[in-house]
Amino acid sequence: MMRSLIPAALICFGASACSETTQVSDDLQESQTDTANPTGRTERIGANPGERPVRIGEGGPRFDACQAMGRVTGLRAAELDVLISPFDAAERKDGLPAGQLVHICTRSHDQQWLGIVYDDSATAEPSADGTATSGSLDCGVSSPVRSKRNYDGPCKSGWVESTFVKLVAG
Repeated sequence: MMRSLIPAALICFGASACSETTQVSDDLQESQTDTANPTGRTERIGANPGERPVRIGEGGPRFDACQAMGRVTGLRAAELDVLISPFDAAERKDGLPAGQLVHICTRSHDQQWLGIVYDDSATAEPSADGTATSGSLDCGVSSPVRSKRNYDGPCKSGWVESTFVKLVAG
């Protein structure tokens, strides 16, 4: 008789433990700030299938979305190529002049490429050494974000060789 009670007791105990649920809706209201797009996903209509978006928030919710600033330096050509993904053969997206400030948001696994966010709308004013000093807009990455996500504006983003970006803050 005792043997038959033990399995029955374990089944009841297991069932009661499984009956405890966490209500997703408890946290749902806080996480859904954009009612038109509650998941935060964006359509990549017309995007290049080889493009790898720059990720922000990799340091967690207590750190700035992009944790460092850099300056384009040591160029062999007139501009530093901004690519759509962290590969030598990737398509060129834009070019940055020497002296351009960039937000460093992520790195490739081999540390050869930096995922950057930059403002090229500011007028480039040459400094005393003749290099440009544009890049004054915050771009929305100088404060924390709730979770890791792809950068979606208002500034431009892309991948550059880490050799040509000197860390200036962070």
